[in-house]
Amino acid sequence: MITAWNDYLVPHATAYGSCQRRCRSAFVRQSECIRRIVEMRRPGMVVCLGAGILNDIPYWSLVEGGATVHLVDWLPGIVEYGLAHSIIRAGPDDAPECVYCRSRTSDVRLFCEGYKDARRAAPTVCDAFAPDPKDAGTCRSFCKARFPHVLRQDITGGYAEAFGTALAAELRDVGSWRQAFKRATALAHRLERHRAKLDIADHSADLVTSSMVLSQFEYEPSAYFSKQAAAVLGTPSAEEETRLRAAMETLRSMLLINQIRGHCAEIERILAPVGRCFMAFELFHREAGDRRWYLVKEMLAALDELGDRFEFDFDDIPEPVVDTGFETGRGRSAVYHLLLTLKPAH
Repeated sequence: MITAWNDYLVPHATAYGSCQRRCRSAFVRQSECIRRIVEMRRPGMVVCLGAGILNDIPYWSLVEGGATVHLVDWLPGIVEYGLAHSIIRAGPDDAPECVYCRSRTSDVRLFCEGYKDARRAAPTVCDAFAPDPKDAGTCRSFCKARFPHVLRQDITGGYAEAFGTALAAELRDVGSWRQAFKRATALAHRLERHRAKLDIADHSADLVTSSMVLSQFEYEPSAYFSKQAAAVLGTPSAEEETRLRAAMETLRSMLLINQIRGHCAEIERILAPVGRCFMAFELFHREAGDRRWYLVKEMLAALDELGDRFEFDFDDIPEPVVDTGFETGRGRSAVYHLLLTLKPAH
């Protein structure tokens, strides 16, 4: 039975905790780089695309800097989970600190509906603070209020969502894997010009972040296609997989490049004229246990797309170099940090 696209995304929520524990340390350098950009530029509005569990987002710096923050991701509940695990930290003598209570924002209730006036003995948490013994580093009283803005939307300009939503009808009566690939590839081509805007105004973002998201496009929605086609046709044999490898590469590459184009177009649309976009992506990858590094070829297409739309700023980025220590369990990655600006209007 084919699983609808929106239903397919839901099961990922059960893995948020393990993903955070496994991956947070890998994003330390990216988070630190973004933090230094925030301190240097003091953006009034920040948009974090593919925010996920906020592993790469220096959320404390954004709150303390007074930025209006938009956190965008298509997985249900993932940003809310990340927020709950990002607002509490251990301060001096391991005393708990809440970013909202400690930063003394003008109205903490705009960020947390559970807030009560801060106690004199512990000014870094409020009277409602209650550590959760089953979930370390969180407050049971935290209830997200109006801010930050959380958008459950597709950051590829709606391309991935449009493909995933329409795919079920294409696969329902297929009789072979070759036919499935033919229909999916035709669908991917038909949707090349599809665009759906994020709920963010044109040229309003002083800082946009997009960490590792480009290379993550490689897995969805191409993995969704593979799983749904298998639900209809059964798992292909090893011989079939060999015969279909070229078709799979063609579809995967088309989906990836079209997502990159939609993503870059949305960044160009929302970025303020003097704004900056921090982007980190994987240009080389090494599988676990393998000593060889492989070029992620589609990222060259991403660089072409970026070069067509933006200028590269290597003067204001704290780390315009490669981080080869990025590991999340799949292997090791060489991650490039880039700072982008809009090209001057002609």
